Amino acid sequence: MKKYQNIYWKILRPLVIVFLYIKFGYTFKTAKDLPEKFILLSNHNTDFDPLFVGVSFRNGLRYVASEHISRWKFAFNFVNHIFSPILRPKGTNAASTVKEILRASRAGDNVCMFAEGARSWNGITAPISPATGKLVKSTRCALVTYKITGGYFTSPLWSEGGTRRGKIHGEVVNIYSDEEVASMSVDDINAILNRDLYEDAYDTQTQNRSKYRGRKLAVKMESMLYYCPNCGAIDTLYSKKNNVFCNKCKHSFTYDKYGDVYGIKQKNVKELFVFLRDKTLCDAENKVEYKADCAEIISVKNHVESLISSGELKINDATLNCGEVTIPICDIDDMAMHGRYALVFSTKDTYYEILLKEETNTLKFFMLFQAYKNGRIDKFNF
Repeated sequence: MKKYQNIYWKILRPLVIVFLYIKFGYTFKTAKDLPEKFILLSNHNTDFDPLFVGVSFRNGLRYVASEHISRWKFAFNFVNHIFSPILRPKGTNAASTVKEILRASRAGDNVCMFAEGARSWNGITAPISPATGKLVKSTRCALVTYKITGGYFTSPLWSEGGTRRGKIHGEVVNIYSDEEVASMSVDDINAILNRDLYEDAYDTQTQNRSKYRGRKLAVKMESMLYYCPNCGAIDTLYSKKNNVFCNKCKHSFTYDKYGDVYGIKQKNVKELFVFLRDKTLCDAENKVEYKADCAEIISVKNHVESLISSGELKINDATLNCGEVTIPICDIDDMAMHGRYALVFSTKDTYYEILLKEETNTLKFFMLFQAYKNGRIDKFNF
């Protein structure tokens, strides 16, 4: 980082500490006995995670961030000036990002990555790419692991209507010296990451029940839950305050301040996610096609968006179709989501983004793609 950026960091850190405590009641431990040069990896549950992690460190960090923030226009100019983030296009092999991380690390910057690459939908740390261990080893510096607990219930990815105030805490889990990292195999490093960063929000709740208070606890749960858990109908759910309703069977259930649900067979979002997995895998076996009435597909090159087509979005066992564009599933290298309503993916020579309306469930397309592409849904832990 540049000298002026470290000055900004030291000025802003106390202000951010106060903000996080007032808004979330966030507590943390200041990192001590840090090596001179390190790569930092953390789990990921909220949009505020860079702040949650950052306040534990007295000196500045270079964050790895999703490429889409570069399209925020004026806001990105500010973020770039203060933090110089390393941009990673989701849904790609991100070779250029790896090079930039290595370049930054060898220049003396301490780089922070959110190892899952995306926020958790179900409260469980997602599987970490095996390529991450190779990247850590290639930096030839120390490894610091950091974990945030309570973040999922503070701001579930599917939710809308404000954050919930409850117990949330962050601290360093372990520090591994550069000599230790050099002596480890890539598999050893990956095992460490999957162990140190693993968090099951519902297991933590079982051990230490905490309230997460809010006024609209269930609002937008239909952005995650596309099948009714009572009658099995698809795309029939809507939410209001702390309840979710089905337009078809007229059944409803409640989401409470502990993250539990009442009125259906499943007891929490973690169990609902297993329900979605099983329904989607069954759909894939039966070659079901998922549809949405209106979507836009754009290409992104050098952080510039170009609209290609718009219209109905369909994913089946062979193709992804959006408007006049048809792409074979086998040509899509990988797919990811950013936020709740955007799919990003790459083919051999093009990086695409699909934008859907807010009333559309986008997660179902991501889940079905995985089932058709890999024969399993492997971007989540269940």
